[in-house]
Amino acid sequence: MVTSPAESTTSAIERSFLLLQLVAAADEPLGVRELGRRSGLPRSTVSRLAAQLVELGMLTRSGIGGLVSGPALGALIPGDEAPPAALEDRLRPLLVECVQRFGESAALTVDTPTGALYLTNVLGPSAIQAPDPTGERLDFHLVAPGLALMTSWDDERLGTYTAAPLPAATPLTITAAATLRDVVRMSAERGYAWADQALDLEVNGVAVLVPGADPVASISLYGPAYRLNPSDRPDLGDALHKLVREQAPGLLGV
Repeated sequence: MVTSPAESTTSAIERSFLLLQLVAAADEPLGVRELGRRSGLPRSTVSRLAAQLVELGMLTRSGIGGLVSGPALGALIPGDEAPPAALEDRLRPLLVECVQRFGESAALTVDTPTGALYLTNVLGPSAIQAPDPTGERLDFHLVAPGLALMTSWDDERLGTYTAAPLPAATPLTITAAATLRDVVRMSAERGYAWADQALDLEVNGVAVLVPGADPVASISLYGPAYRLNPSDRPDLGDALHKLVREQAPGLLGV
């Protein structure tokens, strides 16, 4: 039997509302797999609908990667009961400002127990771009925002992380514990962290911590190494650190 467009649209709306209801009723962020289990829908369907709902602002990805109610739901809730805007929504103007000022793609990443999670990004103007990392969760030592996040750790967490065998994504990945600890220490002292082709050859990044962010977050610039490197742009780290330090507290209300 062929489904009419009206029936198909109604079905999609009903499924979307089902996902919204499940997320709203949950006491913790829900991943696509768990949403599929609770809704009885195929995971591919849940993934597609969830992506559309995130784009509309009805859902948003939490700092630990699951889905929670998004800021657009605030329009449906009266008075002061509306949920606060997600971290990525509050800091998006700063990402846009980073792109406009520095000419490279900018990303927002948060600290999670299992890696550096890229919440969102804003692409730079160049036709030559590094891959979009949004939604990826990467080992901290592989990327600039991960190194920046490590500067917020206490000695115990840093020691535990560097004591484990660290995977190398490229020949330039820093995996030696002592060297990595030195990189984290120097990054903390200067206020920013550079990653030199540690995840992908020919891709670099520079990142700083976001003051007052909860969860702990980092804003980074990333792009091709031939145009984004500390030799050609030695003042970039300081400039990024200054911009984020000046603008982030106002956007976060801290």
